[in-house]
Amino acid sequence: MLAGFVDGRGRAYDIGFRTLRLSLTDEDGLLAMSAGEEVRVQGAATASMDLMGPKSIPLLLPVRGELTATPILVVFLAASGVARSDPYTLYNVALGLHKSALEHFFTVQGGREFVQFGKADVEGSSAAGSAFEIVLRGPRPGAPAETVRYRLRLEPRSLADEALRALR
Repeated sequence: MLAGFVDGRGRAYDIGFRTLRLSLTDEDGLLAMSAGEEVRVQGAATASMDLMGPKSIPLLLPVRGELTATPILVVFLAASGVARSDPYTLYNVALGLHKSALEHFFTVQGGREFVQFGKADVEGSSAAGSAFEIVLRGPRPGAPAETVRYRLRLEPRSLADEALRALR
C-alpha cells in the first residue's frame, strides 16, 4: 500500500515527500502500467482515508478523482484542477516544506494525492451506506518501517466493489 503525491510528470512521492522512484502516471496523466497489464475498472470516485487506532485520525480529506483497477493494483488519483489553498494538500499531515514550495507543487506542477494498493494489502472490506470501506495494511507515515492499518472510504460503492473484485 502506498499513499502520497504525484507530480504533473508522473513522479511519485510518499506522504513525507520522499521520492518513491516510480512513475505513477505517463506523460498524458494516465496511469502508467506494466507490459501486459490492462485496466479492468475505471471511473469517477470520491475517496477519504483514516489512520486506524484506538482513535481514528483523518488522513486523507474527502477528494474527488478517478479510481482505476488492474489485476495487480487499485489506484485512486485525485482529480487535476481541485481547488487548492493553504495547506494545499488534502492529506492531514504536517510537511517540512516551505509553504511556497507546496503551493508550487500543487498549483504549478499539477501535484495530486494518490492511494495505491494490491490484494495483499487488503485486510477486509464492507459496505457503508453509499460508500465502500476497505481496511488496508501499510507503512506508518513518518515511520515507514512500522506497519499500521488504514480505512479507505470510496464512493460510489458499486465502483469500489468492482475495483476490489478486479484484483487477483
